[in-house]
Order: sequence, then C-alpha cells, then structure tokens
Amino acid sequence: MKPLCFLLSTFVLVLCACGDNEKKGAIVSDELAEKLFLRGDSLFEANDYIQAIEQYRQSLQLYEQKQDTTGMSDCYFQMSTAYHRIGAFNLSIDMVKKCLYLDSLTNNTENLSSSYNTLAALCLSAKDLKSAKKFIDKAIELEQQTKNQENMSSRYGLAAEIYTKAADPKEGLSFGQRAFELDSIRSDTANMGKRLSQIGDAFAALNQFPEAEQAYLDAAKLLSHTSLMNSICINYKQLGHLYDKTNRRQQALYYYEKSVEVARQYGLNYLLESDLSRMAELYGDTDRQKGYLIAREALQLKDSIYNEKIQMATQEFSARYDLVTKENKIAEQESRIHSQRAWLIAFNVFFLLLILAVAAYFYIRYIKREKQRLNVKYYHALTRDFNADNNDVSHISIGDDVISTTEADRQFILKVDDVIERHLDNSSLSSIRLSQELCLSQRQFNRKMKAITGIDTGTYIRDRRIMKAKQLLRDSALTIGEIQAVCGFESPSYFSKVFKDVEGISPSEFRKTKNN
Repeated sequence: MKPLCFLLSTFVLVLCACGDNEKKGAIVSDELAEKLFLRGDSLFEANDYIQAIEQYRQSLQLYEQKQDTTGMSDCYFQMSTAYHRIGAFNLSIDMVKKCLYLDSLTNNTENLSSSYNTLAALCLSAKDLKSAKKFIDKAIELEQQTKNQENMSSRYGLAAEIYTKAADPKEGLSFGQRAFELDSIRSDTANMGKRLSQIGDAFAALNQFPEAEQAYLDAAKLLSHTSLMNSICINYKQLGHLYDKTNRRQQALYYYEKSVEVARQYGLNYLLESDLSRMAELYGDTDRQKGYLIAREALQLKDSIYNEKIQMATQEFSARYDLVTKENKIAEQESRIHSQRAWLIAFNVFFLLLILAVAAYFYIRYIKREKQRLNVKYYHALTRDFNADNNDVSHISIGDDVISTTEADRQFILKVDDVIERHLDNSSLSSIRLSQELCLSQRQFNRKMKAITGIDTGTYIRDRRIMKAKQLLRDSALTIGEIQAVCGFESPSYFSKVFKDVEGISPSEFRKTKNN
C-alpha cells in the first residue's frame, strides 16, 4: 500500500506541476508576443519596415499558437501598413484581407469597417477603382451601424475621392459634402479643409470651374492653419491645374510655385516633379532659360523617383521571397512539433492508464478530494496574483505620475498629455485625433497606450479632464459651468455625473471640502 500511495502522490504532483508549467508557459508566450509586437511598432516608427514586418510575423506565430484572433488581426493590420510603406501593394492587400477574415470571426463592426476602408485606400493607390468602390461602400454600410461621426466623415471623404476618380463626380460631390457637414459639426478644421479640396476636385470634374475655384480657395484658408503639408501641397497643385485649364497662366504659375515651395521643403518629390514639369512648359513660351532650368530639375527628380521605384520593387520581391521561405520553414517546424506532440501524448496516455488501473479502485475518492483541494488553493493563489497585478497596473498612469518601463514610453506619454492639454476644451477629442497628431495609426496608438498605461485611451482622456477640473476647482475662482467648458465636458449635468463617478462627490462638494 505504501509504494502505491507514494506512486499516486508522485503522479498528482506531476500533474499539478505540468498544469502550472502550462499556465506559466502560456503567460510567457503572451508576454513575448506583446514584446515582439511593440518592438515591431518601434521599428515601424523608425522607418525600418522590413525588420518591423519580421517582428510582427514572429508575434503572429505566437498568437496563432494561442488562437488569439485579436492579436493575429493586429499583426496582419500592421504588416499591411508596413508593406504599403515599401510599395508592396499586393502583399499589403493580402494582409488586410486576412485581417478582414479574422475580424469577421469576432463580428467586430468597427474593426470590419476599418479593414474595408483600408482595402479601399489600397485599391485606390493601386488604381483598382472598381474594387475600391466596392470596399468603401461596404465600409460605409458597416460604419452607419456604429454611428461614429468622426469615422463616418473619414469614410465619406475617401468615397468622395474614389468616386470622383472613377468618373462619377456627382456621387463624389455628394460624399464630399456629407463629410464636410460632419466635420463642421465637430469644428474639425483640418478635415474640413481636406473635404473642401475633395469637393473642389468633384466640381472641377463636372467642369463647374467657379465653384471648384471657391472650394479650393476656402480649403487653402483652412489648411493653412494645420500641419497637413501633403494636403496643402495637393490643394495648391489643384488650384494651379484649375487656372491652367481655364487659361489663366499667371495665376496658374503662382499656385504651382506655392505647391513647389511646400513640396521642396517637406520632400514631397512625386508632387514636386509633376509641378516642375508643368511649370517648365508654361515658362517655355516666355522665359526659355528659366523653363530649361526647371525642366532639367524635373528630369533629375524623375530619375530619382524611378530609382526609388526600382528599389521598392526589389524590396517587394525580396519580401515575397522571404515570406515564402519562412512559410516553408514554419510548415516544417510545425510538422516536427506535431510529431513530437503525438509521441508525448501517447506516452502520457499509456502512463496515465497504468496508474489509473492500479489506483482507481482504492483511491478514487482520495484523488477527487486532493484534486479539489489543490484546485481551490491554486484558484485563490491565482486570484491574489491577478489582483496584485491589477493594483500595480492602476498606478502606471495617474496624471503626471506616469511610471513607464523606458524613457521612450515616458516621452510618449508626455507628448500625449501635451496634445490633450491643447485640445482639452474639445468635447469630441478622441483616440483618432491623438493618433493623427502623433502620426500613428489608430490601432497602433490605442495598443501602445494600453501597453504603457494599462487603461484604454478614452478613460485616460477622461482622467486628464477630471484632473484639470480638480485643479481649477481648488485653485481658481471660475464657476463650475466655466470649468466644465474649459475641461471639454458637453454640459454641466454630464460634468457633475462624471466627476461624481470618479471622485465620489460632486464638483461643488469637492470645492467646499478643499476650501474648508
């Protein structure tokens, strides 16, 4: 009996140890996948897209092992963006389609709309206008279910551009006007300027030149107060093209030169080359020497752009070759792993049956009691660890006391706080605006905020508003209504509700307490 008891005790301990190791292994795997993904984000921000893709792919393999569809979708989305940056449009579209399939499994409407919108933009870049129209229509249909005005404005804006280029300017004009109305409601100056420029394109395609001119001029005024240099340059170029088309040579040259100035300053070579080529033609009749110099510069730029395209094509071929090679290696590794797992499972099953055959009759009740006791003990230990982890994370992002793992994370949060402070009175401030200000995709920004602070972006913005409100309640003579407006809350009642939810007391009670 004693040897049998010892054998059973050993077996129970082995089972528990295996269970613990599997749980620890799963936690380590999740942490490694997250680290690889964030490392890919860092390389992406440093414009090292090839290495970023490699990190995302390694992270993807770990998420696939865990069957984490959300993590897999994020990896495919970031890989798509990186492939797009190196000009590998086909690979980029393939990645978004995989992302779209995973989003359809989770039935996440917002992510599905975002994926369709990205597919439409990629097809527009690849000049596949038929597919672009199909995908943007689907994105708009899905976005109408979420009723997110900022996202809907973005969808309408892209639809305006696609339909105008697809020889349907009337529909493009309708989409552009709807996008402008939504941006006007939110007083979004930057997007209002972009929408007016898109409306101008539609009017120009309809040969309604006075309306197009007015839309472009209004867009130039709005965009001049933003940092959207690409949009500013394109708008000047479109104005120059409009005046050129209506035989107003001097005005055309003026706006071509403004477009060239912006393009040269910010390195927008593809716009600079086309502007210089047209300017050389316009100067050719009146100032041949100047026209010759401009034409020579345009030809040099054209050669440079051609070389860049050759380099991008080489990178795309290399990326495709690496992808196929690594997929073959992964398939071989998975085959070996499956074979090893089969042998291991067979051995464990045999050992388990042997032990159960010997011990089942005498110790079945004892095993059940011991297993139940160990499970309860493990559950309580796991609950304590989980609560402790949550308590630690909650201290990561309290106001200015952001505790980050690296100096780069601390600097990133300081930039986020600066943007929030500048737009604090804007009640519609969201992760979309913050990601645009910091030149990141919305998914990448939200994921980075979650990794650093432990809370979602909306909660972080709310906490910053409440912090500012507490400061003003304590240190200023402003009324509660004025503080509500300064801190970006839509109404005094909503301000009081949110403040009480966070602090446990109303703003007026907080002010009285602090004064006493």
